[in-house]
Amino acid sequence: MTSSVEHRFIGEVARLERRAVDVNPSREYEEIGIRSFGRGIFHKGPVSGAALGSKRVFWIKPADLVLNNVFAWEGAIAVADIGEQGLIGSHRFMTYVVDRHWAEPRYLLYYFLSDTGLGLIRRASPGSAGRNRTLGIKAFESLEIPLPPLVRQHEIASQLDVIRSKTRTVEVQHAGVAQKLAGVVTALVTRGDLSDMQKVRRGWSRRTLAEVIQLSSRFETVNPDSSYRIAGVYSFGRGLIDRGLISGSETRYRSLARLAKHNIVVSRLGGWEGAVAVVGSAFAGAYVSPEYPVFTPNQELLNPDYFNGIAMSPWLWDAIGESTRGSMARRKRIKAEQFLQVEIWLPPVSEQGRIAILISKALAAVGVLQHGRELVSALDPAALNRAFADLG
Repeated sequence: MTSSVEHRFIGEVARLERRAVDVNPSREYEEIGIRSFGRGIFHKGPVSGAALGSKRVFWIKPADLVLNNVFAWEGAIAVADIGEQGLIGSHRFMTYVVDRHWAEPRYLLYYFLSDTGLGLIRRASPGSAGRNRTLGIKAFESLEIPLPPLVRQHEIASQLDVIRSKTRTVEVQHAGVAQKLAGVVTALVTRGDLSDMQKVRRGWSRRTLAEVIQLSSRFETVNPDSSYRIAGVYSFGRGLIDRGLISGSETRYRSLARLAKHNIVVSRLGGWEGAVAVVGSAFAGAYVSPEYPVFTPNQELLNPDYFNGIAMSPWLWDAIGESTRGSMARRKRIKAEQFLQVEIWLPPVSEQGRIAILISKALAAVGVLQHGRELVSALDPAALNRAFADLG
């Protein structure tokens, strides 16, 4: 531990400052939010004073150390910048003014995002999870933290600023390339450059899904003493989710559907926003609940790998959305028979096969980019923990 490091309570180096807003019903305001996992402040957009009504809101100022008291335990902590001047936050946002004689705000931010600092925040946030884990003012101000000399604090904060900036840049670049690849996949299966007549001349046909896939009946009765690997479906055509193993006694469902390679799975609840996937080898043998209708493709008419591209296409999500019931997001549900009535353009199977090869290459590239993003994202916590390792 560095000998010149002092240990002080947060309440000694920062004070809570609430700047109540006298809301004018005829004026517009802009609220902030804080993303979890140290992803920073975002702006929610304009809202009228009339819409705020009696809601208690407070001014945010640059250099404030801001914590969302409900989600601080998962890293919803940030330092306000010049861009937050004149913005407001609800009573859930604790705004602390840091005494610059003792501490640098961004040093405190990074400390509380490190494993050690976040551990302190979690201990000061009693409860089990989510809205039950609230960071209390007294509990936060009683946290004891290490404070090296201000010069060293600035050095640590500046070094971590640079690392964070570079990792964010790489993440954005990777995401941009992945998005372009997804656009290429959509273009391959939609061929928007061809008119309907040109497609027909090339052997394409307009079909309902009912003509090329059928509802699977691979349901198994749940045995309370058995274990089941459960899968789900990401929205926006991002594939299947591995939810891990559960025992039969942990599920309320009496039966589960066993997945086979090339099955097509759709979420009743999330199909309208692209929760559609094709089962690959990695998920063969996994199970889904009855909330996920499972279909088997007729491979004489539909190449499953080609359908991977269709599942990633926004036009399919829109078509599913038109078939769903309910106006609010969580009330839009699609039945298996509604999904089967969705219409798609299909080229001949031989052409599907050629396109499927290109789709597979594009998806492999997306996978490489995703792995790269994960490696880059791991730099942030590694650098955070290293920066504070010797401070005690």
